[in-house]
Amino acid sequence: MTVHSPSDQPPTGDVEFTYDWYERFLAELQESGYIDADYADPLEPGEMIVRHDIDFAPRKALEMGRIEADLGIEATYFVLLSCPLYNVFYKPVRSALRELQSMGHTIGVHFSTHQYWNGEAPAEAVTKRALAERDALSSAVGEVSEAVSFHRPDEWLFRRSFDGFISTYEERFFTDIAYRGDSNQRWREEHPLAGDPPEKLQILTHPGLWGEEDADFETRLGREVDRELDRTQRFMQEQLVEKKYNVDEFRYGLE
Repeated sequence: MTVHSPSDQPPTGDVEFTYDWYERFLAELQESGYIDADYADPLEPGEMIVRHDIDFAPRKALEMGRIEADLGIEATYFVLLSCPLYNVFYKPVRSALRELQSMGHTIGVHFSTHQYWNGEAPAEAVTKRALAERDALSSAVGEVSEAVSFHRPDEWLFRRSFDGFISTYEERFFTDIAYRGDSNQRWREEHPLAGDPPEKLQILTHPGLWGEEDADFETRLGREVDRELDRTQRFMQEQLVEKKYNVDEFRYGLE
């Protein structure tokens, strides 16, 4: 398949970290000839992997998942089990992840080596811990991806393969497949569609950085921390003081 650029300049113009901009971005990729793929099979020319690392804000992942589903795109959402802001075993979060699966998206492990080691660790130890987290995630949501995405990976994790799982930072994802990531909102500095379109593409976004209106990284993170603190206070008041044990009363992400 031939991948072509829709114009000499990125048609989305300046990057906005809004759901509307993200939808236009994906539509432009499709118009350029890209079709979605996943980590299970080698990528062919004209294919793209759409990946999300859920550092925080699973509710925002749902919004992005709906946008993708409307466009017929299936993505992979990597869940940070060690994140203090959400718990995959908490029913509303578990329901959000299963809703993503019902749209055709895949759930995987966003693994933090920093939770276990201060520096480089033996490959066998990394594999053991990563697979343990994958088993835990599977017990909550069912079938999960064979791929693992490392959280804030150190240099020793780049271009390295592990037994038992696919790493999103393997050599092929740097040399054979182009990478476009929004980490720390770096897309504000260089448009992800700038330059010649690559034959194969891996796209990474972090749902917590996006919203209905544009905002910088610090503002977005501060708002999400405040929201989660408020949610935790209400959880403790309703379930520990008022004894409301039915978590279905809490509409995750709709407040």
